[in-house]
Amino acid sequence: MIQELFSWLDAQRITYIPVDTEVVDIPGFGRLFTADLSGVESIFRGDGDKLVFNLMESPDVLMEEGIFHVAFPFGRNWYYYDLREEFRFNLLKYIGRPKPPVHDVPFVNLGIHTSYELLNACCSPEDLCRKAKWLGHTAVGICDRNTMAATLNLQKECANTGLKHIFGYSLTMMHEEERVGLKIYALDNEGLHNLLRIQRAVMVDSEDNTLRYEQLLMYAAGCVVVFAIRSVYWMAGHPKQVKRIRKGAEAVYYQVDANEYKADRIDREQLEALKYYFGNCYDADTDSFTVEPVLIPDCYYMDKDDAGYRIVVNKIATGAAHEQSDDQYFKTADELYDTLRPLFSGQWDFDSLFRRMCRPTVEIAGRADASFETGRMFMPEYRMRPEERERYGDRRTMFLRLLDDGLDRKVPEPERERYRERLDEEVYIIESTDNVDYFLVQWDMVREAHRRGIATGIGRGSAGGSLVSYLLGITSIDPLKYDLIFSRFLVPERCGLSWKDELTVLAPDITLGKGERYVEMESEGKTYHLCTDARMRVIRNGEERTIYADELMCGDEILFDRRDCLWNLKELETHESDLRTPPSL
Repeated sequence: MIQELFSWLDAQRITYIPVDTEVVDIPGFGRLFTADLSGVESIFRGDGDKLVFNLMESPDVLMEEGIFHVAFPFGRNWYYYDLREEFRFNLLKYIGRPKPPVHDVPFVNLGIHTSYELLNACCSPEDLCRKAKWLGHTAVGICDRNTMAATLNLQKECANTGLKHIFGYSLTMMHEEERVGLKIYALDNEGLHNLLRIQRAVMVDSEDNTLRYEQLLMYAAGCVVVFAIRSVYWMAGHPKQVKRIRKGAEAVYYQVDANEYKADRIDREQLEALKYYFGNCYDADTDSFTVEPVLIPDCYYMDKDDAGYRIVVNKIATGAAHEQSDDQYFKTADELYDTLRPLFSGQWDFDSLFRRMCRPTVEIAGRADASFETGRMFMPEYRMRPEERERYGDRRTMFLRLLDDGLDRKVPEPERERYRERLDEEVYIIESTDNVDYFLVQWDMVREAHRRGIATGIGRGSAGGSLVSYLLGITSIDPLKYDLIFSRFLVPERCGLSWKDELTVLAPDITLGKGERYVEMESEGKTYHLCTDARMRVIRNGEERTIYADELMCGDEILFDRRDCLWNLKELETHESDLRTPPSL
């Protein structure tokens, strides 16, 4: 049994020291006792009214000897559990210290495909960061095909584990009917915004989920472009186009990856492409490449023994598994060196070449600062169609008019006053929490679903408590009929709306009489004209007080109603020429 454990630890590259026939010491982790379960029917046994792990040794005796972990095989994996805690399965990976590297070459893995690349990859951001940290990496990059769904979670997980994140994206570019594989990495926030634009171009605007060459030129700023292995023929045959890409992008590279495939045809295509690149894109006299190589191994699962998972998810997706490989896992620099070394003849100084291919990964990681801003709420803005803009003018007016239409259409005349009172309460909270666009987006999606004949639900959970949703047609439940509560759907306090007993609330505009004075106030670059008798709630010298507008002093913080801050103040910026004064007598 202990020999099987040794084989597992060797495969996982975990450093260990044998102690005896049952115990192994893992530096940086502790001693492991090997549970021999070969003669038992189950790993659990009954102990009174509960199940416990079927351990033949006494846990107290083991802990007295300084052994706090028990290792055991289950299925095709090895697991361990901590004797000091409740039993649970812990996969015996990424513990202690990895075996020291033979080739100590700085390298950052930029080729990870996460499980957000649905039904094609199996790497979770949590496992990815855990393994990268364990291997001693300082950064890690992803390059999911046609999706950026993993990026925010990767950023959060990297922050939790002390790693730097790099956002990448794999796609197909079209140029004159030729398909060209690319990877694009964002270096800064301009690059991140361009990567999001590329995502939209590929997944929303394109009918075949590809990016046009002209679009790549538009969105290359702030990004690194990497040509995929089999794109070498287009790259070598279109030097002018490559030069234009290089002009717009931060850098351009060619991907080197020697993963072995099960299908001989794919293997040959990969190897022939690499052979063509190193034979035709390298000048030995100047020791230069037309496009520099970068080592980016595509990884679809964390470890070699996880290869079967990708086959399963591929078959779920399409009924077949294509381009399969047992080699597309998160490798160490030593494993990559051992994979590539046999491909190069003696005319190459392979050690120097290997370092050269690894160097750009570290440079890209060093320059990559693209990140999402967190800590505040971001809501999508509804994009009005030309006919909607012509009819309504702005989003807020559109929202209110749609509600009026829904009220007229769905509520009988005798009931409208009661419904209007509830509607005004909901609209106040929705506007005060800046959720108008959210409701317009939901209205648009449900309307489009109905237009296409796609069934929608009557209203899930607390959404049924919203009269606004009902009048917009988002839900089909009348909340007043069933006494449903709106605050269960949208809790104002959770959306940043704090209640105060006294606030400054904007009143309807008035017309100034001839010669009447007004107060001119400037705030955030905007000018407002106020009636001198307007009462205002302000904070002055740390104290709240109520004053008249003509008593305002520089430094007063006006406590405006939140809805006014978000909507009404933006519509009230006026200039002297806009003042409504009576005509001259």
